Amino acid sequence: MKGSKFGALALLSLGSIAAAQRAYGFGPDGHRIAGLVAETYLCEEARLEIGRLDGGDGLAELGLWADRIRTRPPWDDSGPWHYVNIADDDSFDDYRSPPEGDALWAIAHFHSRLRDENLTQERRSEALKFLVHFIVDLHQPLHVGRRVDRGGTSTEVFLGDERTNLHRFWDTDAIREDELPAARYARNIMPMVMLLAARHQPSPPRQWAAEGLSLRTVIYAFDPETRRLDEDYLQTASDLVKLRLIQAGLRLADQLNEIFCPASTSLSP
Repeated sequence: MKGSKFGALALLSLGSIAAAQRAYGFGPDGHRIAGLVAETYLCEEARLEIGRLDGGDGLAELGLWADRIRTRPPWDDSGPWHYVNIADDDSFDDYRSPPEGDALWAIAHFHSRLRDENLTQERRSEALKFLVHFIVDLHQPLHVGRRVDRGGTSTEVFLGDERTNLHRFWDTDAIREDELPAARYARNIMPMVMLLAARHQPSPPRQWAAEGLSLRTVIYAFDPETRRLDEDYLQTASDLVKLRLIQAGLRLADQLNEIFCPASTSLSP
């Protein structure tokens, strides 16, 4: 387990530095944390334009909207946009999104709509809220999931004496293990955020998805007999979730800065 842990974390660090499933993405705390990280690195033009579009909610709250409306018309067909299905032995080199769309399609689609100044403010506001959400979703490792177990939702595991499923654990429980409110969690990881931001390079969403696929050996590295998530697994999950939330926040800032201040070439608080 430890070998898998450090190999996967090293791969992800290098990637960030050098370069109807009812599966919900990171829970509310995860979306808030990534949004708070992103807000730290927005250019001034992005701050002003987002403030005009978001009604004063801020990225930490905007990221919750897409889960709230996903079963309501006209967005009740948006479920597949929250994830990507891919087999263990496939790659993203030749990957194509399905006709109903997926997270990669949704990020490209709403990025394009957000930058379209011919759209109404309401339509661009919707695009902003979707884009913020799906960028963070794609960094939840099981949102690049196996179709066979519905992104881990049908894989039963035990957290202590509690019966849960693997997807739910990575959505919420891996963050809750720290028992901190989202704002304090974000403050506590800020030294790591600053370290990664100083060496950060923009990267395409397909790379983020490939990183998620590379984590399968870590995500499923629990005892198949007991299905209990032991202390080593929990520590690995805590470390990995911190990294993925930071990457999500920095990459969200990248995408928004690229739309609203394309002349900006680096992240700076």
